[in-house]
Amino acid sequence: MSLDLADARVAATLRRIEPYARTLLERAGLHALRLHADSVSVDHVLSTLMDDPDCAACAAVLHAFADPPTISGEALAISPGVMVVGSSSTLPFSTLGLAALVRTRERAAREGRSEVSERQLFVEALAGLPPRLVQSLVAAGLKVSGLGEPEGSSDGPAVALGGPLFKHFSTGAKRCLSAANHIAAGFTLTSISPAHLALACLQVDERLAADANLRFPRARLVLAAQTADDTPPTSRVLGPDAGMVAYLSSLPDGADSLALLEHCLTNASPELAQILTRHKVRPELLARARGVFRDPALPEDRTGTGTSA
Repeated sequence: MSLDLADARVAATLRRIEPYARTLLERAGLHALRLHADSVSVDHVLSTLMDDPDCAACAAVLHAFADPPTISGEALAISPGVMVVGSSSTLPFSTLGLAALVRTRERAAREGRSEVSERQLFVEALAGLPPRLVQSLVAAGLKVSGLGEPEGSSDGPAVALGGPLFKHFSTGAKRCLSAANHIAAGFTLTSISPAHLALACLQVDERLAADANLRFPRARLVLAAQTADDTPPTSRVLGPDAGMVAYLSSLPDGADSLALLEHCLTNASPELAQILTRHKVRPELLARARGVFRDPALPEDRTGTGTSA
């Protein structure tokens, strides 16, 4: 479980809300973990509510002729985490995708580079692929010899290992991240893997593609339906951020998913309130939904108190 259930502020809230609402908050923690966030926020809660078609909150939004996936996507775009936010898609990096990004920055720092380049990103993305996929790319013409050699002279201070991950990525490397987002979305996947990063580098940097003896269309054909990375995220315990602490304390006793949604509207950030009101999700709608839509019943209180749902 990623949400820190031992945190007194979290535990106090979980004891006094409905069992299904507890499962939703726990799932928000898992969602934050998948996004590689450092803490759980209310933004994560809203996406989780809108991604659960069985909960009362999602049913109420559908009844208002709003679109839960759209609301979830807009909440995702402002959520804490490591992802690429685009006009048509917002995706986090997969576990191995993130590892490739971290290695790329470490490589640039080790070589004393002032920025992270597309070539460095490509080499580390290849290193994150399963050997069988690398062998398939080599069979298609990929030449890796020399690609990992240090590049020309570097001006300016070396890349720092701390701070925002993408701070020292070159303009070209950032274009690769954006392209990787589009490529992953084109495969209808939910995260950006090392394969998508490698393909993006070939697409963006034609000189790199020439040196690697492998063009983007050929590489995409070879990888085809093998680009997904389903590696689970590293297990971590995530505490609530400051906004989440205030949100939890504002929830009434016996809160269900409708209450969770209402407090995203009234006791969270202005950005979340704007998302919901833009989709015509307002307090009066949620008031009318009470007694009409209910969360699924759980057979037993998951906290072990034995209270029926």
